[in-house]
Amino acid sequence: MTYSKRRGFTLIELLVVIAIIAILAAILFPVFAQAKRAAKGTAAISGAKQLALGQLMYAGDNDDFFSPVIQFTAGWECYPWEFVQQPYMKSWSLLLDPTGPNPLDLNSSDENAGDALALYGLWGMAPQKVATNGNYSSYVFGTSGVGKLMTNGQKWVYDGIGGIAKPANSYPWSSYGYNVGNTPSLTTTAVASSADQVMLAQSANYDFMWQQDNADSFDLYWGSAIFNTYGAKCVTTAPVARFRDNDATAVGYTTFTGSACSPAPVSEPTGITVWAGVDGHVKATNWRQLMGTTISAQGNTQLAIKAFWPSGQ
Repeated sequence: MTYSKRRGFTLIELLVVIAIIAILAAILFPVFAQAKRAAKGTAAISGAKQLALGQLMYAGDNDDFFSPVIQFTAGWECYPWEFVQQPYMKSWSLLLDPTGPNPLDLNSSDENAGDALALYGLWGMAPQKVATNGNYSSYVFGTSGVGKLMTNGQKWVYDGIGGIAKPANSYPWSSYGYNVGNTPSLTTTAVASSADQVMLAQSANYDFMWQQDNADSFDLYWGSAIFNTYGAKCVTTAPVARFRDNDATAVGYTTFTGSACSPAPVSEPTGITVWAGVDGHVKATNWRQLMGTTISAQGNTQLAIKAFWPSGQ
């Protein structure tokens, strides 16, 4: 009869194996996280593409005009552009941005969910200055301390493409920061550079909140913390830098004295924002590059943000 002697693992060997596994996990987990973020970014680009195609189809059916940013009824109900676009989108779930938080735990096919997602959604459309009440917004970037850091003390003008729709028998006063009466959105052919002009972008609200803001909209904060990203309690109005391009604590928000925003960087966002151009193409661009690229405007007397200056030079 023969006997075989089994030798077990020693404590040192087990500790070495555990250490190796821990090292591999430490190396691979960040890679997995980056891959997950990249996949979300791809999904966001796909969703933005469908939203952009919905806008273009709407324009094709409506004499080349883009949909209004917001539409009012005679009963003083307001419907953001997402409602007008719904026959072309055919899905409320498109309003969910995979790179941002899921704002509401609701069935995305439910109209109530659509209402909430439209009002507090994660995609927005920039309104035209002429459609807004001038008392609320000057559409000038670079007047605050934070804005001046990015513009080097210059003042940059900007504008959007969206208008407002009101019925003839609506109340004769401004509302939600918009002017009395109708202001049509621009047409697809009225935009000087359709590939460079932003039609839709990642946002904390349906209309960028420009019309209810004052100067330097991009420096200010609106919305509830549940709609914001990466632990930030506050975000800039829009467009937001929702997709990280580095390992910073958070992107999409800046310093604001006396606010509850935490932590608080002292400059504009450094992340990536996904946006759709007027021609329907979609890009993921560094926020500072998108908002910091300027062109000469107003007879070469002013600089304008290229992505938000539909009239061109």
